[in-house]
Amino acid sequence: MIIGIDIGNTTVEIGFIKEYKFIKSYKLASNREKTIDDWFLDIFNIFSIEKNKPQDCIISSVVPQIEQKIFVAIEKLLGKNPLIVGKDIKVPIVNKYKNPDEVGIDRLVNAFSALKKQNPPLIVIDLGTAITFDIVNEKGEYEGGLIFPGIESSVDTLFSKTSKLPMVKVEKPKNIIGKTTVDSIKSGIFYGYCSLIDGLIKKIKSKTKKNFNIILTGGNSELISNCIEEKHIVDKFLAMEGLYLIYKQYLDILNKT
Repeated sequence: MIIGIDIGNTTVEIGFIKEYKFIKSYKLASNREKTIDDWFLDIFNIFSIEKNKPQDCIISSVVPQIEQKIFVAIEKLLGKNPLIVGKDIKVPIVNKYKNPDEVGIDRLVNAFSALKKQNPPLIVIDLGTAITFDIVNEKGEYEGGLIFPGIESSVDTLFSKTSKLPMVKVEKPKNIIGKTTVDSIKSGIFYGYCSLIDGLIKKIKSKTKKNFNIILTGGNSELISNCIEEKHIVDKFLAMEGLYLIYKQYLDILNKT
């Protein structure tokens, strides 16, 4: 068993991976104020729940200040350095970005993982703090994509920038036309993002003249899946599966040398 850690801007996902289709994960808030000892205790408690000490750890991160603290905490827990994707291990996918170093490691991990599940060309949509569209071409190469604010980010902005509008829970409303302010906001957010995502998929298809296999992942993927007209699959463990596959490929290379 290995432990995969996906450090994002909102959550840190800690996954226990026995094999490709056997993953159990826990999520912690991406609290930048937490100390190394705080992270050590949190991860130690998760280890205690699982009653299993992983043999190795692989980390994907877009938050360097948290990454460094978790690195030290894992080193103490396992007695060995975790592997950092992008530093110790490269994501084995051709990156066609103008400046390849600009691409978030999380986007490359998702693209690589998706490529192992579906035939290209692919659109990978990660509905997290930011919503990212990542395109894998028919050759299996990472082409680039789109980035825009996530659902919770939009709700937070709406709430903080307006004095009379209430904070709402993001969920599918009963009716598209809201009869209260809360229902109107819920409908605007839900159906607005559904239309935005569907519209962008159609726009990408139209501009490229290609048909894509589409994978949704991230915290709001199951919610938005309910209203996406374009054919797609949902994979909430896409990043963890990618980390496992990258780790296995890394081991295979080591064993051949």
